[in-house]
Amino acid sequence: MGLDILTKDRERRERRERGAVQEARAGEEMRELREQPLDPVAEQEVIDSIEEVYFSTDSFDMVQYELEKLPPELNLQELEQYRDTLKRQQAAVSKKVADLILEKQPAYVKELERVTALQTNLQLAAVICTNARRQLGVAKEGFTEACLGLLANQRRRQLLTGLLQSLRTIKTLQRTDVRLSEMLEEEDYPGAIQLCLECQKAASTFKHYSCIRSTHTHAHTSEQLDVALSKTCKHFDVVHYTKVQRAYSLLGKTQMAMDQLHMHFTQAIHNTVFQVVLGYVELCAGNADTKFQKMQYKDLCTHITLDSYIPCLTDLCKALWEVMLSYHCTMQWHEEHDKQETPPGNGPISQETIRSKKRSDYNLNKANQPILTNTTLNVIRLLGKYMQMMNILKPIAFDVIHCVSQLFDYYLYAVYTFFGCNDTYEASGLGLISSRLRSTLNRIQESLIDVETAEGAVVHGPPEERKEKVPSPHLSQLVNLSNSSALFGLAQRVVATESLVFLAEQFEALQSHLDSMMPPAKKPFLQQFYSQTVSTASELRKPIYWIVAAKALDYEQMLLLMAGVKWDIREIMSQHNIYVDVLLKEFEQFHQRLADVSRHVRIPLPVSNVLWEHCIRLANRTLVEGYANVKKCSNEGRALMQLDFQQFLMKLEKLTDLRPIPDKEFVETYIKAYYLTENDMEQFIKNHREYSMKQLANLVNVCLGSHINKKARQKLLAAIDDIDRPKR
Repeated sequence: MGLDILTKDRERRERRERGAVQEARAGEEMRELREQPLDPVAEQEVIDSIEEVYFSTDSFDMVQYELEKLPPELNLQELEQYRDTLKRQQAAVSKKVADLILEKQPAYVKELERVTALQTNLQLAAVICTNARRQLGVAKEGFTEACLGLLANQRRRQLLTGLLQSLRTIKTLQRTDVRLSEMLEEEDYPGAIQLCLECQKAASTFKHYSCIRSTHTHAHTSEQLDVALSKTCKHFDVVHYTKVQRAYSLLGKTQMAMDQLHMHFTQAIHNTVFQVVLGYVELCAGNADTKFQKMQYKDLCTHITLDSYIPCLTDLCKALWEVMLSYHCTMQWHEEHDKQETPPGNGPISQETIRSKKRSDYNLNKANQPILTNTTLNVIRLLGKYMQMMNILKPIAFDVIHCVSQLFDYYLYAVYTFFGCNDTYEASGLGLISSRLRSTLNRIQESLIDVETAEGAVVHGPPEERKEKVPSPHLSQLVNLSNSSALFGLAQRVVATESLVFLAEQFEALQSHLDSMMPPAKKPFLQQFYSQTVSTASELRKPIYWIVAAKALDYEQMLLLMAGVKWDIREIMSQHNIYVDVLLKEFEQFHQRLADVSRHVRIPLPVSNVLWEHCIRLANRTLVEGYANVKKCSNEGRALMQLDFQQFLMKLEKLTDLRPIPDKEFVETYIKAYYLTENDMEQFIKNHREYSMKQLANLVNVCLGSHINKKARQKLLAAIDDIDRPKR
């Protein structure tokens, strides 16, 4: 056993010795190969002959790879040749690597020098930083902390001083509430408003403090002022009311004061009559358990007994007389106050100076020269020649006048066809075309106009009936009637219509002269011509200018805005709805567009009056239509309707001098109809046929719907269906 161990040790030593000898021999061969000079081309060929797998990742096991390539039967000579090839490849790679190292050595040495220099600089910077930190520490302890501490304390002192001043001001503002309340109790409303305005100006500087934001002096003052204004509705006092108006003037809310005053008077009337009637009803009812407080006024009145009717009516009249007296005194105060207001450097304002100014708003100049077209001038010129012919050839006077009448008929028909023909006149309910004018237009079309038919169609009627007919007139393509900024061809409409009206006036002036030339048997023809044709020329203004008015304002927008208003409110509102402002804005734009058109063509007063009348009537009818779309409405909502309409009228009167306001009663009557009882509503339906079926049905459903039974409501609705309602 020991012999075997010695044998194995000897074999291992021999193998190690042989391996060392082989490695030494291989290293010697490699050195020889590297030292042997190779041709660069041959060397590159040797490198290129290396298999690609040797250039793979580091995990490649080349020994395992070469062993796996060995054939099953080994040949020593082939192995030695393959070994020599691998050695040559290894030598070529080693030489290539060595060459590359030698080639890059200068750059390596240079980079090493830079690294060394950088290390030296870093060491120097570290020394500088250490010294700087030590010196900064000395400066901090000896100078900075002490000086900056003094500066910080000084800054804090200044801030605290400013804060102390702010606190003193805030304290003064908070104490102002006490003084403000005292002034309000003393009814010194102008002084209270002045103090409030001064406080607001001072408080705006300190509005970033929460204690300032929480003050409500202005709101409190406005509430007290509104309460003071409401007191004048029952007991008017000149001194008290003057103070209140001065206070509103300081606030710049005089218009709001008037709106509020109207609402307070409305509420005062309602509350006064309700309380008087309620007192008598409760007195008559005794201890009956009836909730009279929650009843409508009209229902409450039904509980008045016959014995208490006269005393209740007497007290009611007395109470209303007090309210009316206060209203009269209020109006008298404003009349006297308005007389005292004068513009700087001028005398009192003359609702006549303003009127005359408005009359000239749409004039190019003060002189009212006639507006004429070439057609009108030619007709007048031809008329003069024809009159000379009639003087000389009296037997043909009738024929001449007949032809002249046809010329005027054609002119009138052409103007209407160009600018006034519209299919919605009857639907408007405004009575734009009278029966006389419609008959005249139909007569002219049947007797004078050769109506053109489609190409290829047969023209009816014998030739003798068509020999005096002329083709239908056609408007020039240069005339634009769809431009909204030019008010849909208003300038062209004015020139054409007013020229025709002027021509009619000239015919009127010549009537007596033409009558003297006519044979007695033919004079009725001339009278008919004047009564049925010449006198209707001015009536064309309504249909022609109605088309402009119907497009100038956005009435559909008003209906949409009114549809969004809540009318079943439970408290009296002090502010009108936004749709009123939008409608007034539309009228202001209309006024401005009229002024723009007047820079090119003078708009006579009758024309502007017709335009304003149409626009106002359409607006008022739009308001009624909007109120007729209401689904629910309370008494307070009806009061809001009145407030809205009064605000609209008040602002509208400043834009136009048209008096009275057209269709004002049309709106007011409809709003007042909300207060009618069942019997009154039935009579209202019979008497007011100007309202549509929908508008009347809305009064029944919204006004009386919750107060009458189904049978009574059906009766009223049936009455609406049975009535034939001609339009105004």
